[in-house]
Amino acid sequence: MYDNIQTIRYMGNKNKLLDFIIPEIEDITTQNSIVCDLMSGTNSVGYALKNKYIIYANDVQKYSECISKALIENNTVTINEKSAKEDLEDNYRKNLKEMQYDFFYKIYSDTYFSDTQCKDIDSIRYAIEQIEEESKKNLYLTVLMSVMCKVQSTTGHFAQYMPKEHKRIIPLRNMDVWEEFIEKSNDFKNIINNNMQNKSFNLDYKELIKLDEIKNVETFYLDSPYSGEQYSRFYHILETIVKYDNPTVSYKAKYRDDRFMSDFCYKNKVSNEFENIIKYCKRNNSNLVISYSNKGVIESEELEKICRKYYDNVNVKTNGYKHSTQGKGNNKLLEYLYVLRRN
Repeated sequence: MYDNIQTIRYMGNKNKLLDFIIPEIEDITTQNSIVCDLMSGTNSVGYALKNKYIIYANDVQKYSECISKALIENNTVTINEKSAKEDLEDNYRKNLKEMQYDFFYKIYSDTYFSDTQCKDIDSIRYAIEQIEEESKKNLYLTVLMSVMCKVQSTTGHFAQYMPKEHKRIIPLRNMDVWEEFIEKSNDFKNIINNNMQNKSFNLDYKELIKLDEIKNVETFYLDSPYSGEQYSRFYHILETIVKYDNPTVSYKAKYRDDRFMSDFCYKNKVSNEFENIIKYCKRNNSNLVISYSNKGVIESEELEKICRKYYDNVNVKTNGYKHSTQGKGNNKLLEYLYVLRRN
């Protein structure tokens, strides 16, 4: 059983696979050395490793960096139901009256949320913005994202929303965002303190591996996108609530116009992406552990071939699990773990 705090609802998150992944990383990594999660998502793997290692967490999406600043980089600041009320309630109620923050109410009412829920989201976000302490601000933003994932009028992600008359949506529309927020804050009353200089980055991996400080990483972990669907399409709402930058949006689903597009989602580019990372890790004399699905864009045999092109010591393990299909039941998938040992 590994340390884990449920944050956002996220496709491909590794919460249920920690018992499969973490021992393999621990087996090849010296205690108190640096482990870098190249695409950290919900940061479940990094947080599960935090007791033993210095953790570097990176993701190109701002919402993921927010979570890593709250759970990985932060060692000392915590929140709870009492602090949430004391820190936020006055400004939350102030915005409900004045609506200084109203982007979600104007843009997303009766889409992913009801109009009342949008007002609450705007007002909580306004209150969070008044918090000066960065770690506390990121903790509250993580709570807000978690609640938004819970009450959303969707099948499980933000690529599209369901009609407000749909019978499945009615109870979700009736959920009180503020009450859910206060309750969820209690999940963050304890944060692992490893007394180490953990770091959060918000970069494309191509830019991350140019940094001198990354050269000291003993083990890299890679959990890249594996489907042809862009994650920025599924989680644009979370990017917007963290940035709160009033973006231009398009299409019925109201996507941000500046969505990041990953080359891992294209069949004609994915092999090159993996090769870039594997080649870098070998040159850096680092271990590398890769998680990937048997339903991925690249075939498992091809990925293994690239691994063995650069590393002599490659161990491939598999684990079967049920994967949510966002409202359409569960598919049984096979998770591959490629363990590339540096010596």
